[in-house]
Amino acid sequence: MKKKQLFILLAVGLALILLYLWQQCSNRENWSGASLSAAGSTILPESFNSENVYTVVFTKDGETATLQKGDHNWTMAERYGYPINFASLKTLFVDLYETKVAQTLTLNQNQTAELQLTPDTGAVSMVMLDKEGKQLVKLLFGKKHERETEMPPTPYGGGGNTPIGRFIQINDGDFILAANTFSRVDDTAVKWLDEEFFKISDLKTAILKDNDTVLWEASRSDKNADLTLQGDIPPDQELDSTKLASLKNAFSWVRFQDVADPALPPEKVGLDKAKNLQITDFNDFVYTLTIPQPVEGKQYLKIQVAWQGPLERTPAAEEKPEDKDKADAAFAQSVKEKQDQAKELNARLSPWTYEVEARVVENVNKERGYFLKAKPKPAEETKPAQN
Repeated sequence: MKKKQLFILLAVGLALILLYLWQQCSNRENWSGASLSAAGSTILPESFNSENVYTVVFTKDGETATLQKGDHNWTMAERYGYPINFASLKTLFVDLYETKVAQTLTLNQNQTAELQLTPDTGAVSMVMLDKEGKQLVKLLFGKKHERETEMPPTPYGGGGNTPIGRFIQINDGDFILAANTFSRVDDTAVKWLDEEFFKISDLKTAILKDNDTVLWEASRSDKNADLTLQGDIPPDQELDSTKLASLKNAFSWVRFQDVADPALPPEKVGLDKAKNLQITDFNDFVYTLTIPQPVEGKQYLKIQVAWQGPLERTPAAEEKPEDKDKADAAFAQSVKEKQDQAKELNARLSPWTYEVEARVVENVNKERGYFLKAKPKPAEETKPAQN
C-alpha cells in the first residue's frame, strides 16, 4: 500500500472516531447541566412508600381524577367509585421512585410558562395524600423534553423528535428535568378505569325480547355448527348466513367507553325503553344484556351473569364403582368453580350501566327480518330460435 493511501485511510479513521465522540457528547448534552450533587438522585426521597398513599389527585385543564384506596381495591371518585386499573398506578409509583433527576433548573416566570409548568399552559398536577388527607408529595408535570432528529415526521408514524424526558416541579419548589416522560399522567379520567369487561366466545343460543315479545331466536347444536334462526321462513326469503354468523362473535371483543351515574333515573339512560338479549354459551353461562334505547346519541348497556348448568352428573356407560366417587368429586368441583366465576362476574358488572359504542349492539339489536334476504330469482330459460 502506498504511503499516500495509508495517510488517507488514517485520516478517514480519525474523522470517524471524532464523529463518534462528538455524537456521544451531543447525546450526553441532552442531560447535561445537572450539578454533581443532583447526579444519580431520584425524584422521590428514599423514604417514600407507596403503601402510605391513600389518595392520588390528577388535575389538568379543569378536569380532575381522584383515585382512592379502599378496603379491597382502588376506585375513582369522579366515576362513582368504579374500580381503576391499579397496575397502571403501581407502575407510575415505581417510575417516580426509580427515575433519576437529569438536571436541576432555575427558571423565571417566562421560562416556567414556556416549559408548560403553570396550570394555564397545560401542566398536570399530581398530589398524593395519606390516610388522613395530609399531602405527601405534589408534582407538576410540564412539557416533555425531546431529542432533536433530522428525520421529518411521516403520515405513517416515525420520524420527528423523540421524547426522552419531562420538566417537573416538586412540592411547589424545585424545578427539574427527569429522565422519563411519565405519559400516563396525561390520561383522561376514563383511561384510569379498569378496562376488564365481559367476553362471550362460544355462543350457543341467543334470544332478543322486547318486553315479553320474542323478536328473534338463534341457536346451534355444537361449537362447529352454524347458527340457525328459529321459526318459519317465508317462501320468497332465505337466511342471510353472513349476518347470522356475525352473532357468534358479537361480544368476543367488547369494550366500554364510560360508566353512567348509578343514581340517574331510567329514562336518562334509556332503560325505560329497553330490550333484553339473553345469550347462553356452551359452558352454560347465561348473559342477560339489557339494551336501552339510545339517549342523546349515547348507547348504554347493562349486564347480568348467571350459571345455569346441570347440578347432577350423568354417569358414563358401564362406569365402574371405584371411578364413581372420583368422577363425582371432579364434577362437583367444576360446578362450584363455574358458580363462583358467574357470581364474581355478576357482582362486578351488574351494578353498573355502561356507555358503549353503538357498534357493540348494532348486529344484535335488530328485527328478525334483518337476518333474512330475498331468494335469488331463477334464471329465465332461453327459448330456441325459430327459423
